[in-house]
Amino acid sequence: MELCEIRLRDLIRPPAKVLTDAGVQSGMTVLDFGCGPGGFSLAAAQIVGRHGVVYAVDVQPAALESVRRGAARRGIDNLRPLLGNEISQVPSASVDMVLLYDVLHIDPDPASARALLETIHRVLKPDGVLSVRDHHLEETPIVTQVTGGGLFRPAEHNRWAFQFEKSESVETAP
Repeated sequence: MELCEIRLRDLIRPPAKVLTDAGVQSGMTVLDFGCGPGGFSLAAAQIVGRHGVVYAVDVQPAALESVRRGAARRGIDNLRPLLGNEISQVPSASVDMVLLYDVLHIDPDPASARALLETIHRVLKPDGVLSVRDHHLEETPIVTQVTGGGLFRPAEHNRWAFQFEKSESVETAP
């Protein structure tokens, strides 16, 4: 998604509104996977406040630099930008909500998707929520991709995103 498209999207659907509808609250720990220039990360950091933390994860260093600049401009100090492979620094079972917004369509390789979902499963608390939206995909491919490996089960769907919770039993990868 180009930067001008992201800005237009954020005007039409303000990230703070999307996040509050998804259940982001004060004091939470949120991980924004594929954060891009940081619209959702910055909004989440403001919502969770000084008692919460937001990890902004992206594979593009330029995206993380944009997040850093945005946080500095807004005086936000609870946002932790991480390059993709640095996600290993996020402690297991420490995150209340993972945002996976406009990411699923990027790499259609099933092994990559499985690895991503395993990482998300690792960092989520037992009662944590995976919030997914992807304007490139319809409902069935989203639900199938997220639930197909047995790591997650559908929880609910709000106006903006699909919510998933961790499954009790986990299928092993073939």
